[in-house]
Order: sequence, then structure tokens, then C-alpha cells
Amino acid sequence: MMSIFINGWDTNLKFAAAHFIPEHSKCKRLHGHDYAIDLKIYGELENGMVADFVQVKKELRAMLEDVDHRLILPINGEGIKHRKENGKYYINYEKYEMVVPEEFIFLCDVSHSSSEELARFFSHELLRRVKFGKNVKRIELSVYEGPGQKATWEEDIQ
Repeated sequence: MMSIFINGWDTNLKFAAAHFIPEHSKCKRLHGHDYAIDLKIYGELENGMVADFVQVKKELRAMLEDVDHRLILPINGEGIKHRKENGKYYINYEKYEMVVPEEFIFLCDVSHSSSEELARFFSHELLRRVKFGKNVKRIELSVYEGPGQKATWEEDIQ
């Protein structure tokens, strides 16, 4: 089996975003990170390639543009209540309450906005957007929360 690798720091697959994780001693406070995405794709060669770098990076960039410079708000957030009213999101968790303009929010299908859950979310979103050939067998997508620390989701496909 062959693999290809895309380094997010080197290929500008990066985004900046704010988040919070309820019930975590420090991360429950609103804060932000500079994130990057790495991707490894495993498969057999087809027409001399495993997958098209250009197509994959284009879709990853489009995904990251949606979240860049926004607040990541888990739609399945454990302990998080939110409602949209008059173009604003009213967010409550623990003893905290925020009001954030709708255009500053990225609604994310996760229960926590951790790197671990974001890695799974972005993997599933990439698989939804890119129709890989039958030769592609596995992906590994990592979300870096700054240089030096990452979470990786691994998934066999087809």
C-alpha cells in the first residue's frame, strides 16, 4: 500500500478559531488557537497516484475557510445551551452567558470543540466532499492545536 501526506503548516491548511470546553478547569474560558490540518491518505496507485493533491487541498481549504476566525459552537454540546434570536446566538453553560453575532459562529456537529472531536468532524466532512476512488483505503486526519500537539482521527474507507 502507498500513502500520500499533506502537511498543513507547510501548505497553509490553517485556521484560527475560538472555543471553550465546559467543565474543563482552564479550557472552559473562551480562548483561541492557531490550528493546522495534516492529512495522510493510504491506498493503491491508480493512474500513478493515490489521490489528487490539488483536489484534496482545495476541499480542505474550503472547509477551513468556513471555520476561520469564528467561534466553534458544538451543536450537540454537553452542558451547552444555545439559541439563535435576531441574528445573535445566546450561549449558556455552567455560570457563563455570551451573546455572539451569528456571523461569528461556526456551528459544528460535535459535543465538544476539542481537537479530538474536530479531527473526526473534519475527516467526515472531507469524505463527504471528496469522492475518492476505490483505490483509497484509509485516511488519517490530524488537527493541531498549535505546533507540537495534535489529535488524529483514523478511518478505513470503502
